[in-house]
Amino acid sequence: MRMRRFLLITWFLVGTSCSPGISHPQTLTWDAGTRTFAWRGGEVKVPSGFTHHGGEGLDTLEGHFSSPDGKLAIRYDIGAFAGAYANARDGSSFQERFVLGTRVWTATRPAPSSSSTSRVAVTFPDSGCANFFVHSNRPEDAELIAKIAQSYHPHIQQDSGMGSSCMNGSSNDAKK
Repeated sequence: MRMRRFLLITWFLVGTSCSPGISHPQTLTWDAGTRTFAWRGGEVKVPSGFTHHGGEGLDTLEGHFSSPDGKLAIRYDIGAFAGAYANARDGSSFQERFVLGTRVWTATRPAPSSSSTSRVAVTFPDSGCANFFVHSNRPEDAELIAKIAQSYHPHIQQDSGMGSSCMNGSSNDAKK
């Protein structure tokens, strides 16, 4: 029985490591000159001096922007399985506004540890479930997320009554 289990696990691991990765229907673009970061559902302006470092998560598009001194990262997680990092249920503060009929959620929440660090996030639930967030204990770093939220321009206009493209419209902290 143990040998069978071992062979099944080995077959699974070899099969998944040799198969192509999950293909994402979304593509990302970064224009360093205009500081514009775009995905299929929208675009935002990133603060001056930040550099893009792309990555690909297992089931979402993940990456970050580094500050000029490398001490701060604005992270992003885009895709239906990302969940909504900014939501009313988990945030210590929450705000919703609309841009061309699409929702923009911003929220702050304390970090799960006992430190004074908090997570400040903006989620665009109607535009591909795009999340941008920072972990910081400095209030001025929250302004970076506010600027990203204010610069948002949707590519897909939806009726604000439509459901969120984020899975369950909730945060997915288990991934982080």
